[in-house]
Amino acid sequence: MRANLADVVADVLDEHDVDAARVLLAESILAATGTEMGTRVRVQRHRSEAIMRIHGHGFRPAAEQLPGAAEIREHPLYRYRMHTGDERPTRLEDVLRGGWTLSTRTRHLIEALQITVHQVAFPVSSLGEYDGWSLLAPEPIGRLQLRPLVEHARLLRGLDAHVELLARIRERSPAQPDAGAPLLTPRERGVLHLMYAGGTAVSIGARLGVSPRTVHKHQENLYRKLGARDRLEAVLIAQRAGLLPTHPDEAEAVPTRASGLRRD
Repeated sequence: MRANLADVVADVLDEHDVDAARVLLAESILAATGTEMGTRVRVQRHRSEAIMRIHGHGFRPAAEQLPGAAEIREHPLYRYRMHTGDERPTRLEDVLRGGWTLSTRTRHLIEALQITVHQVAFPVSSLGEYDGWSLLAPEPIGRLQLRPLVEHARLLRGLDAHVELLARIRERSPAQPDAGAPLLTPRERGVLHLMYAGGTAVSIGARLGVSPRTVHKHQENLYRKLGARDRLEAVLIAQRAGLLPTHPDEAEAVPTRASGLRRD
């Protein structure tokens, strides 16, 4: 992880294709921890369904086999995280050793899906009920395997926030920009949309894990590329160029503390 960390950051931030960026991030996490499969999980409050994206090798369940929010809420790693607020990477075996038990339904689900019990939860955001990664391996996961996640947690969370923001931009703005629209980097696109949602330099920086000063640099680049003098003019020009939807999306939630990605 240390040897190719700069390349991973650069590759993810420079990748315009959201799916490719997700794969790059997932592969870096799996390689760093020596695990075989990673599932990106989001459980949203008051929702009966969970969002899950699977990366890696081996098990590929059908959509109808994926656990819903109710099943995930019974998992010991989920219950431990919600009870303690612990944001560190956590092994299932440590949670079980600490007295958190597998419910009958969870045990049956693991057996039915034929997945390993060697699991790690790695929260990446404080938004929602649970927002993070679940890593699986065929053999017990040693504590040393979690060290890269601990040492580079802030950076990995920042990368994850960047990728998820690009995914939401794609979902909410499916139309292609005008042919004459300026070419923006993926990071500039993210900053532009957060500006459009009303974010300040401080809140945008907290969301993406960078300093307000870095956000200001991206804003300056946006103004230059768009030929704008300020935020309002930049948004109006971007709308006319097809870079933003006509109506603002709901404001993006901003974490209460930064995730810490410093490479921009």
